[in-house]
Amino acid sequence: IATVNNKRALGERERERWYCYILLVLFSFALPVGILGNVAAIINYSCFRRTPSTSHLFLLNLALCDSAWILTLPFTLYFTVQRPHLKDTQTFCQFKKISFNINIYGSILFLTLISFDRYVGTVHPISSRRWWHVGKAKLCAVCAWAALVLSAIPDLFTTFAIRRPQNATVCMDHIRGPFAYVKTITVVRTIGGFLLPFAVMLAFYIKTVCVLRRLPRCRRPTGDQRAAGKPLRLITAALLVFVVSFVPYHVMIVTLVFMRIDDRVTPSNADVLYASFELFEAMCSVSSCLDPVLYIVASEQFQRKLLALKRDGYRSNLLFKYVDCFGLEMENMNNGSSKSWALENKNMACVWTNSEYHQ
Repeated sequence: IATVNNKRALGERERERWYCYILLVLFSFALPVGILGNVAAIINYSCFRRTPSTSHLFLLNLALCDSAWILTLPFTLYFTVQRPHLKDTQTFCQFKKISFNINIYGSILFLTLISFDRYVGTVHPISSRRWWHVGKAKLCAVCAWAALVLSAIPDLFTTFAIRRPQNATVCMDHIRGPFAYVKTITVVRTIGGFLLPFAVMLAFYIKTVCVLRRLPRCRRPTGDQRAAGKPLRLITAALLVFVVSFVPYHVMIVTLVFMRIDDRVTPSNADVLYASFELFEAMCSVSSCLDPVLYIVASEQFQRKLLALKRDGYRSNLLFKYVDCFGLEMENMNNGSSKSWALENKNMACVWTNSEYHQ
């Protein structure tokens, strides 16, 4: 019997070993990349920007949210590998969960605000100057942080430290936490903190892409054509990072809720579910690593490349020369007539209108 128990314990330790190795690889990548990227972003947007902008403000808050989770990874890695018998394990589990949720839902909120900021700057670059500015962006950021702090309060009552049969202490919340709290919080956070912001962000990006697609495709240098295509690729990359980082985790926690409703969480599969939950939780660190690089580059591209294309359409109404989509030049007549010329873009076609002729 003792031999069988020893083999069983050895097999359980082997199953946990691969899980610890995967976490070690993920955290080893996330720590240096995430810390360097977020520290660089925070220094860049807080020290080297003389004139703050709405985009820079949201990117700074995004980096702060990512740092809240990145800074807990060394403690999480030590806790996972060493399994220390700490008296304050309960406090550590609560602190870890609060930092994780601030990272996840703070990133989602500020990514949604960034998508709105880009939509406004791309689709309404002139009119938005009257009603969208840094002051309102600061108000949005304060409201977002207030919502994050309030949403973190339930974690103090639904996150617990338990002791396994192998005398190892682990953090449990969705698996063995009080089900009434866990079910309610999971549904509210999944709908209000993930699905709704994701739908809003997707709608803003789709509208932005549609506007960019309708820009007149006049003959441009090859370099300009490549520059015009970069923001579309950056939008695609941003959505892919969002899906890869956040969708698996929310699918996992919703699955755990349904399993607990049907009483399918048993002592035999609790360890496997816990390992899967920790892996999907660790995958969220990918967003913390890629957000600084992806959104800093995307912001510069939007400011310098794409918005210039949109605003050129407004400036063209003040010119006396127009070049149509086929490269034909039309010059204003010098015979003293009152003819006015305009170049309009409708359904990706150039239309020439004046007081006597309309095409």
